[in-house]
Amino acid sequence: MRLDGKIAVITGAGAGFGAGIARRFADEGARVVCADLDGQAAASVAAALRGNAGPALAIQCNVADGPSVAAMVAKVVAELGGFDILVNNAAITQKPARIAKTAEADIDRLLAVNVKSLYHMAVHALPVLRSRGGGVVINIASVAALRPRPGMTWYNATKAAVVNLTQSMAAELAADHIRVNAIAPVAGRTAMFDVMFGEGVDAASDRLVESIPLGRLCTPDDIASAAVYLASDEAAFVTGVILPVDGGRMVG
Repeated sequence: MRLDGKIAVITGAGAGFGAGIARRFADEGARVVCADLDGQAAASVAAALRGNAGPALAIQCNVADGPSVAAMVAKVVAELGGFDILVNNAAITQKPARIAKTAEADIDRLLAVNVKSLYHMAVHALPVLRSRGGGVVINIASVAALRPRPGMTWYNATKAAVVNLTQSMAAELAADHIRVNAIAPVAGRTAMFDVMFGEGVDAASDRLVESIPLGRLCTPDDIASAAVYLASDEAAFVTGVILPVDGGRMVG
């Protein structure tokens, strides 16, 4: 029960890493808000949570849209009084392609969802944490931001921006007693991974596993474990950290 008494907002909680974080946070005693572009997916995850802090709240939210983020935050404040933890997990990826072969519209969408969403959260969500005397922000980056590989340049760049933003936010928000850290996962076999590689997904998975010293892809539970630590009082003196959860890919 390391998050007992806390309220946590998790974006992209309808599937994958976000759903895994939501489940573990609930198990650790947090009241969870599942926010997702797919409102039905968020509701499904929220309905399945079995925590002691009360029923989870599901909210449809487009993190790339300022008014949508504002409405989500307002609903959380109205129904729960605020929140203590914000997990910026919602993101999209790109199809593997050479630098100049990614459509401009796809790059704009990557920037809007993966980077500008943190601006919308800063405008609308950070004031809630300040009003409660502090809190925790966890941004989900990627090991690709720290050790990029060809074929995913624009996605890599957006996650590198998340790393830089995390460190800048940590320095700026420390005076407000808001800790800001990031988790940098290696790829996991989520629905987004399957869509990205299509019919070649099994071969892509095998290639990635060969590059990971611990010999497997990341799971939602791996990311959830790291998120619980960073959100808990055990990490009370930890801010500005980028935590790779990558099975050793950074050193492999």
